[in-house]
Amino acid sequence: MNTEKLYNEFKPLLFSLSYNILGSVSDAEDMVHEAFLSLEKIPEEDIRNVKSYMCKIVTHRSIDLLKSASKQRETYMGPWLPEPLLTDSNLHGDLNPLENYLLKESLSTAYILLLQHFSETERVVFLLREVFQYSYHDIAGIVNKSSTNCRQIYHRTKKAIGDLPKVDVSRKAETYAMSEKFANALMTGKMDQLLDVLKSEAVLYTDGGGKVQAALRPIHGSDKIIRYFNAIFPKVPKGFTCVLYEINGQTGILIKIGDITFTVVTFQFKGDHVSDVYIVMNPEKLTHFNNGREINIYENEQK
Repeated sequence: MNTEKLYNEFKPLLFSLSYNILGSVSDAEDMVHEAFLSLEKIPEEDIRNVKSYMCKIVTHRSIDLLKSASKQRETYMGPWLPEPLLTDSNLHGDLNPLENYLLKESLSTAYILLLQHFSETERVVFLLREVFQYSYHDIAGIVNKSSTNCRQIYHRTKKAIGDLPKVDVSRKAETYAMSEKFANALMTGKMDQLLDVLKSEAVLYTDGGGKVQAALRPIHGSDKIIRYFNAIFPKVPKGFTCVLYEINGQTGILIKIGDITFTVVTFQFKGDHVSDVYIVMNPEKLTHFNNGREINIYENEQK
């Protein structure tokens, strides 16, 4: 069994499954790594379908980890957002263009937040069917339910979700321009420029995790969002820069001091404006941007 070849082939699928369950980049990577370590210990003749077997291992281990950390999620201070994920790197291996597009859709911040309203099993069934076009027979083997049950779960979840937030790759230039305007407003402190970008009913979510001062509730309305940015601008470390990257499948912003990333901003776009802004400041969720280090830049400023 060529483990390296299987790793390159299946990692995008396995990582996506785990990341959508856990919302954690490092944990999802660990789940995939552990799954392949366990694969090496199983005789090849004992595995009829390697792909389904790996999906099953990663799914079950991710669900077990999530359940063990459920109390921590329940007591999380302020809005919980998934760890931001850079997707302009070679994350997706050798996927064809359609698979690459569908996978990026499933990694958007809005998409992951929406799926958090459903059980772990519902999420897995929906992702395998909607994103990766798995048959109900194959899904049944992964989640230990009947094909009929999986079909019912999928249709029930699909109906409850309604219109999913889509990543419109045909509008990449427009979304880049909106992100650039947003970044310029932050860097110059001219927050009124955000009126050109934000929908009037836009919502801002900030995740500080209790480690960095952040709004404890979502902020609704462009006027209130601008007031929030005006209030925190004097507290932001001087000399920061905003760098545009593809994050969670679409253009977002890394806010940096030198080589340290201390804030990541992602968006949900609707029409010609931003409808939702997601800001992650929790240093725990930015360690993979900072070579594994948890850095609270605000603590450094106070010292």
